[in-house]
Order: sequence, then C-alpha cells, then structure tokens
Amino acid sequence: MNITLEESGKLTAVVHINLKEEDYSGKVNEQLKEYRKKAQMPGFRPGMVPMGMVKKMYGKAVMADEVNKAVSEALNEYLYNEKINVLGNPLPNEEKSTIIDFDQQNEFDFYFDIAIAPEVENPVDDKLKATYYKIKVTEEEIDRAVQDMQKRLGKHEHPETAEETDSLEGTLRQLDDDKNVLAEGYTTEGSLALPDVKLKTVVKEFTGKSKGDKVVFNPKRALKDEALEEALLNLENGDEKLGSDYEFEIKDIVRTEEAEVNEELFNQIYPADELKTEEDFRNRIRQELEGHYQKDADKKFVSDLIDSIIEKANIELPDAFLKRWLVENNQGKATMEQIEGQYDSYAQTFKWQLIEAKLIEAYGDALRVTRDDVRNKLKSYFQLPEGVEPSKEMDGLVDQLLSNEQEYQRHFAELMDERYITFFKEKAGKEEKEVTTDEFVKIISTPKN
Repeated sequence: MNITLEESGKLTAVVHINLKEEDYSGKVNEQLKEYRKKAQMPGFRPGMVPMGMVKKMYGKAVMADEVNKAVSEALNEYLYNEKINVLGNPLPNEEKSTIIDFDQQNEFDFYFDIAIAPEVENPVDDKLKATYYKIKVTEEEIDRAVQDMQKRLGKHEHPETAEETDSLEGTLRQLDDDKNVLAEGYTTEGSLALPDVKLKTVVKEFTGKSKGDKVVFNPKRALKDEALEEALLNLENGDEKLGSDYEFEIKDIVRTEEAEVNEELFNQIYPADELKTEEDFRNRIRQELEGHYQKDADKKFVSDLIDSIIEKANIELPDAFLKRWLVENNQGKATMEQIEGQYDSYAQTFKWQLIEAKLIEAYGDALRVTRDDVRNKLKSYFQLPEGVEPSKEMDGLVDQLLSNEQEYQRHFAELMDERYITFFKEKAGKEEKEVTTDEFVKIISTPKN
C-alpha cells in the first residue's frame, strides 16, 4: 500500500491511496473460509462446499467489503500518524476517482479530498475584555413582584357575578364573520384576568355576568399585548387562529383577596430567612431578581467574549470544501443553496471549535466536561441527608437519564456554560456597566450585526 498527500489549495489537499492485492487478500480469504464453514448446498455436507463455489457466490461482495475497510482504516491511520488535523470528514475526489470493477481489478486507487484545520493561537491575553452588565432592579419591579405574591397567596372566592378586578375561567369558541360558532372551529379552555383587558367596553361586557353567560370579543384587540392573547388561547405566535373573534362562556369566577404584607407572608415566601420588616422583604426580592438576571448577564458576557475572540482570530476556512461537506453530511436534507444561506453561522461554529480546542489544550480540566461530571450533576438534584449513600434505584434513574442522548447533551451544555462563565470571569477583563432590567432585555434582544 502506498499513501501520498498533495496540496490542492490553501488548507485543502488530496490523499491518494494505492491498494495492492496483498493489502486485502488475506482478509478476503479469511472471510471466505468463514463463509465456507456455514455454507449449505445440496449434495455437500455442511462446511464441505468447494472453495471455488464459495468464491463464485460470495467472492465479489467480500472483496468489495474488505477493500473498503482497508481503505478506511488506512486513511484514518495515515491522518493520525501524520498528525493532520482535518475539518469535517474526508470526501471522495470526484474528478480523480474512477469506477471500480471488482471482477477485473486487483489493484485500486482511491482519492480523497480533505480540509486541513488552520493553526490557531491561544486567544487569552491581558487585552481580552468585554462589558459586564450589572442588573439594577427598579422599585416598580419589586412592587409588581410583591403584588404577584399577594395574589398567589391570597384567599380565593367564587362570587356569583363578575367585577372588573376578577379572573374568569371558561371555554373559548372560534366564531365566523357573522359571529356564529364555527362548526369545526378552534375551541379551548382559558383563564381571562379582566385587569389584562385594555378595552373598557369589553370589561363592561364581562362585568356583572354570571356562570353560564357568554360574551363575544376579539382577544387580539381587547388584551394589552399579544403574549396575553397567546396564553389565553393556548396558541403559539403566528398561529392563524389568533386574531379571530371568540365566544367566551364563563365556567367560574375567581376573586382574590390579596394577602397582607406582613411576617406571615415573608415566612411563606422565604421560610429560611427569618425576615422581620417590609424593607427586609423587598431587599430579599431585589436580591433574588437581580440574581436571576445576573445569570443571563454572565451568559451575555461569555457570548460577547466569544464573538470578540472569533473576530480577532481572523481565521480563514476552506469554505468551498466545508459547504460541500455540510451538504454531504446532511444526507439530502439540505441543498447547497440552503447551506449557502446558513453558512455564516456554520463558519462561526467551525471557528469557535478550533479556538475551543486550543483553550482546552492550554487549560485542560478547567474547560473539560466528562460523563462523570454530568452524572454527578444529575445526582446533585436528589437531596440526600449528609452521610447517606445513593441507593441503587437512584443510580438506575441517573443511568436512565444518561441513556437519553438529548437529555445528556442538555446537561453537558449547561456544565460547559458554567465552566466558561467561571473561566472567563477569572481570565478576562470586565468593564462593568449598570443597567435596568428593561435596558438589559433590550440589549440581549437586539440582533447582532
């Protein structure tokens, strides 16, 4: 066997494998002997079928299989031994490859196109920095959070008639243009909070109504925003059933007497904190809300650093090869035109993978997540008293979760996020900037250029 490599462009090359008969004939004969042991033909005892007949029946297929195996193994071994870091996978060279005739040939030439990964420098230096957003929760947000807790833990009554501060449980039925219920229209159960209705005329329609009464209205026009309409109708954004008129048949009226803001409420919400005053309670809410948003700020910090690192690295890729490989890898599920339209995103991923490999090479375990790490993360969800060992049932449940590849990848990704947050907060500079939650939401919602 002879293997050579010839550059075909910047970061691309062609690997030529010349396979001679002695490179595969031994494996072919071994396989044919196994076939002979199992072959059964009239007139011959098991295992005594003449080898000539076995070759005639199975020789071509066995030869093709062993040739393909030998080529695949040789290619992988060559790339490993020569320390050639490839992008994607080798692809058959369509120009140089010829049709193989296993009846006539015993020597074969195979040609493979490969993409060679460019060299990448460790991007971590004293210039690495990004904006780190410190989230400031406003008093209005705390007011809303307190009111939500008061409602959630308040007393619920079910009066006979509705008032404008009540919530209504009922059935919604889609109507046609003449305000008649569509025979095969959309029907769902929903909950309508009258304070969420912006049209006073609609609020008046519901006020004073009782169980069994029906009100016709248009949720899209009546409610304060589209998200409320989607929640009421249990539909996703863009569904054609949104925007229609609906009949709402009242099944129940819920009136909430809000819980008082006192120590009883404090203890119900934060039983471990022993809060005594309303100021303590509001500060605890502020801490919780800011902590929630700060996790998103951490992710934003890492995301901005990664974008900056990719941009500064200015990595050149063999784009033509990678586009071709992506089409091949999608196995007919994506056309070249579709790949072209999404290629910028794919290219960013390729570049980050190269940079990430360099980071892991330099910093090792600080950026490495193992299967044991994922297993320990899953185990941590089970609250066990100190000194108590996990049961076999728990281990079995963890194994079951790990066997689900989608579930495993989700927890793996979460751990990788945690690794990078810790890593970059230690290694990179932070230009802190205080923003409100509304400002931060706008920042993370604005598409990147």
